Amino acid sequence: MKRILSVLLLILAIIGLCSCGNKKSTVILDNSEKSYFVDFYTEGDSVYIECVLNIYSGSDTEATIGAVDTDNVKSGLLKSPALTGIDKSDMDETFSLLAGENEVTVLFKGEYAGIFNIDKREIPRFIDITAK
Repeated sequence: MKRILSVLLLILAIIGLCSCGNKKSTVILDNSEKSYFVDFYTEGDSVYIECVLNIYSGSDTEATIGAVDTDNVKSGLLKSPALTGIDKSDMDETFSLLAGENEVTVLFKGEYAGIFNIDKREIPRFIDITAK
């Protein structure tokens, strides 16, 4: 089941990237065991879901990373499913990717709904990587 989901997400990422002809680079998330959930925590009104993502880039580029997490809205962790990706190394919303394979630690930031419980200890199912 997990393998099928990984393949489907890879196909969706490729289709999404191919439909945007003005991108500088092709960027693909490797949703294998190289991309994984680390931990989560709250800080004030925010939730941070820490994940390590293995990303392939066709050339040196900058990118933004976002996600949609409906499961943790249902569990009461998040108010909204929209998550903003923050680069843990410099706390910026822009990620510098080199051509080839990149391992980045992402803090997915969302609005805390008040229940300190995460539905699944996995990376968010729907991740959007947009090259600038």
